[in-house]
Amino acid sequence: MKIFGLISLAIMLIVGFMISVNLGYYLVAVNVISAFITWRDKRAASKQQWRIQEQTLHGFALIGGWPAGIIAQEIFRHKTQKTPFKWVYRLMILVNFSGASLLAYITFFTQ
Repeated sequence: MKIFGLISLAIMLIVGFMISVNLGYYLVAVNVISAFITWRDKRAASKQQWRIQEQTLHGFALIGGWPAGIIAQEIFRHKTQKTPFKWVYRLMILVNFSGASLLAYITFFTQ
């Protein structure tokens, strides 16, 4: 899964910067934040502190932070066994990928 996340992140950033520099920077920021909140939630879980809501993690996946989120989940071994979370996370990836594909199609093929 880490390889999928790394390849997806690389492609996402390349295409994002090709479409717009601002989009590229947005994707960098949202992925850094996604990785950070995954790490923060894992840390809070291990210390039995206040946790980040799953809706927040899913929201960052939806808005483009899923590649770094997948990588962080694997590295920190967080939320890798929780099946309902994983299914919703994958749905967010699918919705994000569909929207990104549509944006790329409109940008590159409808000139």
